[in-house]
Amino acid sequence: DATVADERNLYMKTLIHRTSRRFYDPSLGIFLIRLMTGLIFLTHGWNKVVALSQTMQMFSNLGMWPVVGVFVGWLEVVGGLALILGVATRFFGTLFAVLMIVAAILVGSARGFAGMEYELLLAACSLGILFIGSGKYSIYKMERHLNPDTAQ
Repeated sequence: DATVADERNLYMKTLIHRTSRRFYDPSLGIFLIRLMTGLIFLTHGWNKVVALSQTMQMFSNLGMWPVVGVFVGWLEVVGGLALILGVATRFFGTLFAVLMIVAAILVGSARGFAGMEYELLLAACSLGILFIGSGKYSIYKMERHLNPDTAQ
């Protein structure tokens, strides 16, 4: 019967609408992006730090001072942790965006676009974090919420 089908369709549309409104939370979205981007930088940075001699050699082979590899490794560890926690997210978003664009040019450009996809994706995520900020699920926001005297 057509009316039964119309009622089912209306019920499903209403259910979907209510469900999507209930789960609409842009701050949760930015938290997930921050979490995964931070975890990627943290783990890649940690791998650079624990294998410093290989990291320094790799950067030397790219025509850079070996100490740049040490700096990048620690930047990724500290910055990745900061992104996960939601502290100084715009600052590290800026640094990571620049870092990944440079990495895409230096390492990936010889392989074409397919060789730069990963670096460009991380650069885009970092730029998104730069523009959006930490969101409400962050230590920065929790600290301001718990101590309103620090809010400006």
